[in-house]
This record gives sequence, structure tokens and C-alpha cells, in this order.
Amino acid sequence: FLLFVVPLIAMRLFPEERKSGTIELLLTSPVSEGTVTLGKFIGALGFLATLWLPTLAYVLILRAQTSIDLGPVASAYLAILLIGAYFLSVATFASTLSKNQIVAAILAFAMLIPIFSAGLIEGMATDPKFRSALSYFNLWEHMEEFSRGVVDTRRLVYYLSATAFFLFLAAVSLAAKKETT
Repeated sequence: FLLFVVPLIAMRLFPEERKSGTIELLLTSPVSEGTVTLGKFIGALGFLATLWLPTLAYVLILRAQTSIDLGPVASAYLAILLIGAYFLSVATFASTLSKNQIVAAILAFAMLIPIFSAGLIEGMATDPKFRSALSYFNLWEHMEEFSRGVVDTRRLVYYLSATAFFLFLAAVSLAAKKETT
């Protein structure tokens, strides 16, 4: 779901500003490119979170019918939020690179495919060191831990640092666009 929806959410973040001509106003305002990027990212992340809110009804219905352990449920929702933030930061960066919304969505999808497929590539790797490195990027493994209710700080650091890295790249890309305009 996230792999397909996130590029569609982020595809309008910056190309729409360029199309409407408000990017110049945004970039010349007394706020930094990082603030602009972070503001757009938080808005998109809030929208993504609202897409998942109706699924809480399932939890409430199940809880009314039977006793369920809310720990794994809460950690799974945390994982969805973290992966969504990570994917959205990649898509935000892709959005800063393009003037066209469709191109931004395709570029974001193309950038997310290797991230999403790291676990599949890990299974095909023969070199133990390469396999070990890929296991750290394996989203499938991360989700399995979260679904069991395990919230490991290594996973949190991975998602938060990757999100911050791509948001930094988006801000740098905006600053570079500002220099050329």
C-alpha cells in the first residue's frame, strides 16, 4: 500500500508550486529551505496518517469481540508510521527534482523499489558480508519484528536517520534550485 500511495501523495508537493508560480514566493520568504521541506513533509505525513485512521475501527471491533494484545498492534502502527515517513521523505526528495507531477511520482516509485526490494536481494546474495549489510536494510525483517511487538531502537534509528537524510537531500535540492532561479 505505502509503495504505491506515497509517491501519489508526494508528487504534488513541489511540482505544483512550480506550476502555479508560487515556488519563488516560497523560496524567497524568510524561512529556510529546510523549514519549507519539513513543513510540506509534515503535512503529507499527517495526510498519510489520516489514511490509516479508519483501520483503528478494526482494532476496536476485534477488541470488543475478543481479547487481543495491543502491544503488537501498537508497534505495527508505529512501524507503518515510520516506514511511511521514510518512504515519504524519499518521495519528497524526488518531488524536488522534477517540474512535472507524473515524473515526480514515477521517480519516487523508482527510488522506492530498491529500498523495498532489499530483502529480496538479500535472499539472492552469496557473499556473507554483503548479505549481512543488506539484512540491515531489509524492511520485511523490520516489519516482522514490529508485528511481534518488538520495538528495537536500532530500527527506530534506521528509519529516523534515513528519513532525516532524505529530507536533508530535499532541502539541499531546493537550495540548489533557488540558486539557479
